Amino acid sequence: MGITILSFEDRIVIETLRHEKRSLRYIADYLGFSKTTIFNEIHRLNGEYQAASAQANLESKLSR
Repeated sequence: MGITILSFEDRIVIETLRHEKRSLRYIADYLGFSKTTIFNEIHRLNGEYQAASAQANLESKLSR
């Protein structure tokens, strides 16, 4: 099992589709990722999913 790192563009799509009330399955199929990957991405931050916050969080973790 590998690690999936989403691009900022992927995160923008996730944010947009979540705003449109799309399902996790729809988002996963649309982006070509597993439902688990999308679920983990959406739920790793507290509150409403925001692409910019998710990207900043990743960059912070990678720079340590």
